Amino acid sequence: MSFSSQIDELVNAEVIYVDVLDTNKLTANQIAIAMPFAKELILNHHQKELLKEKAIIKIELVYTQFKTSSMFNQKQLNEKRLLELKKHIPDVFEFPLWDFELISQTQGNSREECTPMFHGFIITFRPNSSVNTLKEEAQYLQNFLATTLKNDSILKDSSSKKIMDIKTHYDKQWGYIHDTIWGLDTVPPPSPPNFFYNHSLYKDSTVLNAMNRNKNWDDFIVVTDVTGSMSPYIAQVFVWLKEQSENKQAKYFVFFNDGDDKPSKKKNPMETKGIYVSPNTTLDSIMNVASWCMERGSGGGEGLENDVEAIIEGLKYFPRAKEVVLVADNFESMRDYKFLDKIKTPVHVIICGGEGRINIQYLDLAKRTKGSIHTKTQDIFNLDEVEKGEHIFINKKEYIFHDNKFHFIYN
Repeated sequence: MSFSSQIDELVNAEVIYVDVLDTNKLTANQIAIAMPFAKELILNHHQKELLKEKAIIKIELVYTQFKTSSMFNQKQLNEKRLLELKKHIPDVFEFPLWDFELISQTQGNSREECTPMFHGFIITFRPNSSVNTLKEEAQYLQNFLATTLKNDSILKDSSSKKIMDIKTHYDKQWGYIHDTIWGLDTVPPPSPPNFFYNHSLYKDSTVLNAMNRNKNWDDFIVVTDVTGSMSPYIAQVFVWLKEQSENKQAKYFVFFNDGDDKPSKKKNPMETKGIYVSPNTTLDSIMNVASWCMERGSGGGEGLENDVEAIIEGLKYFPRAKEVVLVADNFESMRDYKFLDKIKTPVHVIICGGEGRINIQYLDLAKRTKGSIHTKTQDIFNLDEVEKGEHIFINKKEYIFHDNKFHFIYN
C-alpha cells in the first residue's frame, strides 16, 4: 500500500540485458526522460508536460551495466531514480497499471564509453485519438460487421459445407477459453487499423469470455467505452450480440466517447456528454450508433473517461434495469469517480486490458453498487461483502480495502 513497497517491487524486477538502447528508434508515443551516467537527476523537467492526461502503458528504467567502483550499488541508484521520477511526475504512480522493465546495457566498458549512452526512463503511453484514427477504427467495425454477416450467410448455405470452428483451449481451472472468434473456412477478418499500437488486442477475447460465462444477466443495459483503442473489445460485443439474436435480455446499448471532440479543459464531471444510446433492435442499427459515437470523439488516450455519466444516462432510457454491464478500459480512470454513489443498480465491470493490475476505481464501482468484476478468465463476485482491512487477489495481484476504497498491495 505504501510507495516504499511499490519501489521495492520495481527495483527487484527481472533485468533485461541489451547491447545498447537506441533512442532514435523510439516511436511517437514514447518519451525518453534522460539522466546522467550514475546519477538520478532528471535533465529536462519540462517533459512532464508531455505526459499530462496520458494513459501510460509501460515504463522502462535504462542504465549501463558498467561500474566505476566495485562498491557501486545499482539497485540503490535505481531506487533514487524512481523517487526522482515520482517527485517530478507524481501522477505516474497514482494508478500504476503500466508494465515495468529494468534494461541493462552491456556495451560500455568505461566511464568515457558509458557517459554518452542513454540513462533514464523510456515511457510509453497510449496515443491520443484523432478524427482520422477514430474514423479508421469505425470503418474497421463496419467491415467487421459486414464480414460477420457474410460468414453467417455462408454457414447457412448447406451446399457450401463450411463449418465454423471457434478455437478454444481447455484450462483445468477456468474451463474453455476463447482464443479467436473466427471460423477457419469462412471469410477472414478485416485487418486492424495500421496505426493501432497493440495489434495483439485483436486476439484478446475478454468480453466474449466474460459474457459467455455469465448467461444469467437479465434485463440489463450494456455500456461501452468507444474511445480510441477499444475497437477490439467493441467488436466482441457485436459478436456476442449476433449470437444472442433470439435473446433480448440486453435492453439498451450505451456508447460513450468522453465528450465528443470537446477540449479536456472543458470536460466537467457529469457534464462531459458524448453519450449515444440505442435500443436492442437490429445489429446493424446498434452498430451504426456505435460507429457514429466513435467518429464523433477525439479524446481517447488522455487517461480519463465519463463512465459514471454514461451509466446514469443509459439508466434514464431503461430505469427498470436490473443490472448494468460496463465494458471498461482498464487504463482509463473515471473523470466522474466521486459520483459513484449516484448509481443504484449493480454494475458488472468487464475489464479490458486487465492482464496485470486492475484499476482500483473499477473495484470501488463494483463494490459500491453490489456488482462484480470480470477479466478474461475470472469472475469476482461479492465485493460488497469485503470488509475494512480485508485483502483480495485478482490475477495473482493483491489489493486491500481501507478507508472505504481499494488500494494496491506490493510484494
